[in-house]
Amino acid sequence: MTDAERIEALLDIADPAREADPGRSAKLKVLGLAESVGAAGYRPTTAGWSALAERGRAFRNA
Repeated sequence: MTDAERIEALLDIADPAREADPGRSAKLKVLGLAESVGAAGYRPTTAGWSALAERGRAFRNA
């Protein structure tokens, strides 16, 4: 998974308007960039938010 793919996958789980790919989200979990939430959801970890930097600011408190 390249840096660009990680950013896109993080944006997929951070932005409610985008649909997350469960396979890519699971890879983020293995990398420590996302954590499981509820039945089948994910959210970025602190490391995930740091990787998103300015691109994730709009979704940080959403």
